[in-house]
Amino acid sequence: MFPRHLPFWRNVCKSVRPVQNTIDVGDVHDMLAQQPANQAKRSATIRQFDLGQRLHEGKLNGLVEFATEMTGCPVALVSIVHEDAQRFEATCGLDMWETGLDSAVCAHAILQEEILEIPDCRLDPRTRDNPLVLSEEHQLRFYAGAQIRTEDGIVLGSLCVLDRVPRVLTDLQRRTLRLLADQAMRMLELYQAVQNADHLRREADHRVKNSLASIAAVARLTASRAKNEETREALQQVQARIEATSRLHAELYNQDVGEQDIEVSGYLEGIAGHLRDIAPPDVTLKQTFAQMRMPSRAMAALGLLVNEMVSNAYKHGYPDGRPGKILLTAGPIGQDTYVLRCSDDGIGPSDEVTASGLGSLLMKASATQLGGVLTQGARKDGTGFEVQVSMPAPKD
Repeated sequence: MFPRHLPFWRNVCKSVRPVQNTIDVGDVHDMLAQQPANQAKRSATIRQFDLGQRLHEGKLNGLVEFATEMTGCPVALVSIVHEDAQRFEATCGLDMWETGLDSAVCAHAILQEEILEIPDCRLDPRTRDNPLVLSEEHQLRFYAGAQIRTEDGIVLGSLCVLDRVPRVLTDLQRRTLRLLADQAMRMLELYQAVQNADHLRREADHRVKNSLASIAAVARLTASRAKNEETREALQQVQARIEATSRLHAELYNQDVGEQDIEVSGYLEGIAGHLRDIAPPDVTLKQTFAQMRMPSRAMAALGLLVNEMVSNAYKHGYPDGRPGKILLTAGPIGQDTYVLRCSDDGIGPSDEVTASGLGSLLMKASATQLGGVLTQGARKDGTGFEVQVSMPAPKD
C-alpha cells in the first residue's frame, strides 16, 4: 500500500497536460468515454451547483478522507465530469484539482447505474489505453467510483478511490462508497438551498431598504413643512430612525451567506456619514470604530443608539451657532465588554432633559435591548458631555 501523499499521486496532473506518452489516434478514441445523451442538461446542473469553481473547497474533504480509511486505497476524489475535463471538488492523497477527459475514468462511471469497479485497469478496454495506466511513472491499476446523482437522476460525477495495485472491494466497502457518494450529493443540495435562501433574503432586504428610504423621504418633506416645532422634531426623530433601519437592511443585503453576525464598523460608518451630513454649521463629527461582529438582531438597536447620541449632542450641545467637535467611538474593552461612546465639547443638555427627555429614554431602551448599561453626564475633564453604553461583547 502506498502512502497517501506519495509523489506519484502529486504528479498525476503532469500526465494530462500534455501526457508524456505516444498514443495512437485510434487508441485515444477507445479510451474516451461517450458523451452522455443529456450532456446539455448535465452542464446546466453543474453550473447550477457552482461546481468547478473551487467554491466547495474543503467542505467535502471529510468524505474522501473516510473513503480512503474504509477502502485502504491511497487516493479518493469527488470528481465532477464537465464537458471538457474532470474537476475535483475534494481530494485526499492527490495534489491537483482537474485532469483532461483522456485520463478521466469517472467519465465512464457516469454512464452506468451501479458502482464502476475496475480491479485491474490494464485489462479493461475502457482504461487499458488511459495515460495514467500506460505510464511507467504512474501505473494506475485500480479504480472504483460511485455515481453522484441528483434527485431527478442527473449524474454529475463520482466519488472514487484509486490505487497502484490491482484489488477488489468488499461488499461493505462498496456500500460505504455508495453512501459517501449520496452524502456528497446531499451536501451539494444543502449548499444550493442555502444559496437560494440567501438570494431571497437579499432581495427582501433590498426591497425593505428601498421602501424605508421612500418613507424617510416623506417624513423629511413633512417635517420641513411643519409649522409646529414639536411636530417637526417628532417627524425628524421618526425620519432618523427609519433611515437607521434602512441602513441596517442595506448592510444585511451586503452580507455573505451563512454569516450569523454582522461586521459592526461598516454599518456604523454609514450612519455616522449621514449624521455628518446633517451636522450644524461649524460642528464636526469624527468617529473611530474597531472591527467587531455582532448578531444581526442587535444591529438596529445599536444604530439607533448612535443616531440618538449624536443627534442629542447636536441639539443640546451647540445652541446659537456655537462651534464644536464630537467624537464617536466604538470597540471592545478587554474580552467581555463592548463600549459605544459619544463625547462632545458642547454645553450638554439640562438635567431635566438628561433624566426624562425623549432621546434619553430611547437610548435607555436601546441599551436595555442590547443588554447594556447607559451612563451620561458631564465629561470628567469638565469640557463637555459624554454618553456611553457598555454592553456584553459577542462571543466567538
